[in-house]
Amino acid sequence: MDCLEFRRRLGAEPHGRDPDMLAHRETCPSCAAAWEKAQRFEQSLHGAFEVPLPEGLAERVLLAQATGERQRHVRRRHIALGLAASLLIVLGGGGIAWRQAQARALPTLAVAHMPGEIGALALTRPLASAPVAAAFAERHAALRGPLPDDTTYVHVCDVGPFHTVHLVSRPDGQPVVVLYVPARQSTARRDFRRDGWFGREVPLEHGTLVMLANRQDRSAFDTVEQGWRVAIDGLGQGRVSEL
Repeated sequence: MDCLEFRRRLGAEPHGRDPDMLAHRETCPSCAAAWEKAQRFEQSLHGAFEVPLPEGLAERVLLAQATGERQRHVRRRHIALGLAASLLIVLGGGGIAWRQAQARALPTLAVAHMPGEIGALALTRPLASAPVAAAFAERHAALRGPLPDDTTYVHVCDVGPFHTVHLVSRPDGQPVVVLYVPARQSTARRDFRRDGWFGREVPLEHGTLVMLANRQDRSAFDTVEQGWRVAIDGLGQGRVSEL
């Protein structure tokens, strides 16, 4: 098993125990580090669903129900405890819902997808247009303009529930990951940061573009965004800031 296959399997099965994967992990320090990072990410997702109730809440509610003296006082106390419990449930449920929404968000899923595809960043030979057009066609999408000449990788990938075309562009010699999600439009163009990755989410006419770079310099994002706007939407050569 080579590093690219290990990372792809890790992205799909972060808890996988395949003997070939385990054997490769033991002999490859970089893949072992990627495995550890994937486990930490999985643990953080699991922890988002664990919202503990206040200590002693059940005992206080039972005590209020069992006490017969000073009925009016007990009733008021019971109501107060019930309101407190309801408030905690609402707040806890809101926190869980927010974490769940974040865990399902496209930028989060894009970053989580990268351990299995990290080897693609090392590819430097530009691709011909035919395999890229074929990948778009497989996702029922089309290129409406010229392909950026710095495209070095293409693959159809499932990123969570999203069916994407995964590409890599190298506008300045450094890799920028490009994920195109056809027929899914984000609400706004925005930059983000997740787990050491810098990214940008961009709504296009027929889908959404997500760009990722594992370096702080985002200057290449404008060039990459403009190149894929032209290729996917068939727009003119105007500056990104004017779009």
